[in-house]
Amino acid sequence: MSRVDAHQHFWRLARVDYGWLTPAAGPLYRDFEPLDLLAELAACGVNATILGQAAPMDEESRFLLDLARRYPVIAGDRGLG
Repeated sequence: MSRVDAHQHFWRLARVDYGWLTPAAGPLYRDFEPLDLLAELAACGVNATILGQAAPMDEESRFLLDLARRYPVIAGDRGLG
C-alpha cells in the first residue's frame, strides 16, 4: 500500500516571495526543501508527497516544478503552473 503526504510546502528564504515567513515564525524561518523531509517521510512509511505553493507567484511555480523534476518523491502538485 502506498502512503502519500497530500499537502507539502518547500521554500527558500532567499527568494523573498513569502510575506508570511518572518523571523516571528520561529523554527519555520529557514529554508525547507526535499532533503529536509526525506528521512521523515521514510520513517513514517510515506513514499510520495503532493506540493502546495507557499507563495502565489510564477517564480514559486517554477521553483516547485524544478524540485519535482529532481526528486521522485514529489508525485504531484496542487495548482502549480
